[in-house]
Amino acid sequence: MNPKHFIIIFLTLIVLGESSTNPEEFYKTCTDSFTCGNISGFRFPFRRETDPAYCGYPGFELNCDEKNAPTINIKNMTYHVKSIDPTAQILKIVREDMIESMCPQDRVNTTMDYTLFDYTSGYINTTLLFGCSVSFNGMGIGPTSCDNNGGSTVFFMPGIHVPEGCESGVVVPGPDRFFDLSELGRVLQDGFEVKWKVGDAVCTGCSQSGGRCVYDDDTRLTACGCPDPPFLADRCAGVNKTRVESSPKPSKELFPILFLIKN
Repeated sequence: MNPKHFIIIFLTLIVLGESSTNPEEFYKTCTDSFTCGNISGFRFPFRRETDPAYCGYPGFELNCDEKNAPTINIKNMTYHVKSIDPTAQILKIVREDMIESMCPQDRVNTTMDYTLFDYTSGYINTTLLFGCSVSFNGMGIGPTSCDNNGGSTVFFMPGIHVPEGCESGVVVPGPDRFFDLSELGRVLQDGFEVKWKVGDAVCTGCSQSGGRCVYDDDTRLTACGCPDPPFLADRCAGVNKTRVESSPKPSKELFPILFLIKN
């Protein structure tokens, strides 16, 4: 192959690769809302794992299965989504390893990514205590068993603390109200609510202007995908656009191609 032809093909592939993330595609490929698993009402900042990355904010990817509840990974832990309230920006989730038992299979603490989520009111950090001595006399609730078949004995204590006399503890979100000990398993397996912090103000204005919220990887911020130029802006209609894209211009990678062809 002529070296000149090789360079032309190589540079052309670069240009085509860049066009695959052209802002013009944002509005066309992302949806206003979608159903994931058996739950409807999802919208930005969430996206399905099969959607382009710009259709959702990083950290909000959902694993969708037509027969099962959708799942989301937060701080390397998988949660099943039980419900969503898009207006209030509230997600109800439960640890995947606590669906069958109130005692987690993985003895690791529940942790949130507080840059993206926060617990709603009504929940506090509590600790499930394992391997406590017979003489243990804590200020918590218990002892009780992990399941209805006489599984491991566990204590339930408000706060984040493993007192002397217990081998280990696992922090889980628990209700801040009083409840009967017999309800402990049901309460923990019912999951907890978190509120997400991303995209509310920007997406409201974007939707009102006829656009769709997307993630701009260049700025690492939420932006508005529009059906007409400018394809990426703060809003798709009206004034006071603080960030707009100019009319399409030939990519700078095209100039070496034109030069080579000419010569």
